Amino acid sequence: MLNEEKIRNQAKKIMDEFISALDKVPKIKEDFGVERKQFTRKAEKSEYGHEFKKRMLKNAPKVKDDQIQMEKKSW
Repeated sequence: MLNEEKIRNQAKKIMDEFISALDKVPKIKEDFGVERKQFTRKAEKSEYGHEFKKRMLKNAPKVKDDQIQMEKKSW
């Protein structure tokens, strides 16, 4: 139990130092980003056709309803 308390105190100290260091960072005064006339691309016909999708689904470890299923992680 004593070791856990020591680790908590060390972690809190590290976090407090990090937050105080962040307070010293100057604020960004400039706007940043990209302005574009067109934000999306127009759909084009694939040169691979339907075969590409079949190969992708065949190689996927889990497929359901013609879509690849992925594992959702939690932090």
